[in-house]
Amino acid sequence: MKRIGYISAGVVLGTIVALTLPSFAQDTGSTGSGTADRTVTVNGTATIKSKPDEAVVALGVQTQANTAQGALSENATKMSALIASLMDKGIAKDDIATSYVSIYPTYGNSGTAITGYQADNQVNVTLHDISTVGEVIDDAVKAGANLSNGITFQLSDENQGVNQALSDAVDNARSKAEALAAAGGAQLGEVVSIQEGSSGSTPPVYYGRDAAMGGAVADSPTPIQPPTLETQVSVTVTWALS
Repeated sequence: MKRIGYISAGVVLGTIVALTLPSFAQDTGSTGSGTADRTVTVNGTATIKSKPDEAVVALGVQTQANTAQGALSENATKMSALIASLMDKGIAKDDIATSYVSIYPTYGNSGTAITGYQADNQVNVTLHDISTVGEVIDDAVKAGANLSNGITFQLSDENQGVNQALSDAVDNARSKAEALAAAGGAQLGEVVSIQEGSSGSTPPVYYGRDAAMGGAVADSPTPIQPPTLETQVSVTVTWALS
């Protein structure tokens, strides 16, 4: 009789466990219920067009000699004269910055025999009056400049007009969102979030070596035509729908 009692107890226990486990699974699965909020997310853009008010002109001296010391020494003399001429035109010392200095051997037709050495020294000259760019280039050439990597036009205030452009970008996003909401039979509600894009400022416009040095030895000043700079801003805006 005792053996039968143990077996009966085991059957009862197994029945309890089998009935309880599904109950746990059902409770766990019911906790994730809910409905998603109705929103619309749109990108908006705006473009700032500005005239540059600064120019950075790359000017330098390139010299050659039989020895490295000779090339470097001659280069230093001519470069000092070039910098002095720039300062004589009223360009501040802080607006003249060395961009690179190099010296390397030159080779003959065989490509193995060293025939001499070449030294390069270049400075970046920031001009706050871009109407003087051509004149500065001409005077620099007269002072000994024979090397240039071009002209960069830029804005002294990179944030110029950005706030207004951001406002215009939000308006642009709103017009798109309203069209989307109307097409879906809804209306725009409150703004949920606004995120500024990463487009940032348009890189300064660069004029190549030919534009910087071309015509510099002519009687008339080197002609320079500053471009229009464009900066695009973007925003991502999310609205609630009602």
